[in-house]
This record gives sequence, structure tokens and C-alpha cells, in this order.
Amino acid sequence: MSENEKKKNKFRRTNKWKNFRKELKRKQKTDPVTGSRLSTSCTCHHLDLSMDNYEKVSEDRQVMLNPETHDVVHYFFGDGNRRYNWRRRILNIIRILKRMEKYNGRFDI
Repeated sequence: MSENEKKKNKFRRTNKWKNFRKELKRKQKTDPVTGSRLSTSCTCHHLDLSMDNYEKVSEDRQVMLNPETHDVVHYFFGDGNRRYNWRRRILNIIRILKRMEKYNGRFDI
């Protein structure tokens, strides 16, 4: 385990983090991507991936995501070690979804 991972794990055990996460989940209630209710295994996702700012907690710096959404966000953006061209990946998904829509019709829910 890297030193950064050790620091993250140590911070995640603090009352500051646990209380913040609990309060953010109480306020947010739903996954902002899917609109579904936050699950018991939801993740408090850091929008700022810099280790220098990891312990800065605020509603502007973190967002609650369900596990699947969290995985998708990191698939598109990357993590602390790698960055991807998320714009290109999103455009590719849009192209595929438009093709699917062509065959299956449009659904506005």
C-alpha cells in the first residue's frame, strides 16, 4: 500500500470524515447521475483528487455516489494516478446511445 493510500485510510477513520459523510448523505439523498436513492454502500467521492486537499471536506469538494456511478465516474475521468480524455469517452457513449435510439425509439423520462 502506498503512503498516499495509508494517509487516505487514516483520514477515513476519523470522526471528521465519518460525520461529514453521514451528513452529506442525509442532505443529498439521491445519486446525482442516476436519480436513484443512495444505497447503504454509497461512496463519498472526492472531486479534488489532489492529496494536498484530501482532508478538506465541504459540499463543494465531495459528492455522494452509488458504487456503480462512482466506478463510471472514475472510468471516464481516471484517478489520482491516471487521467483520461473523458470528453472523448462521453462523446463515444453519446454516439452509441444515439444509434440505439435510432432502433429503439426515444424515451423521455
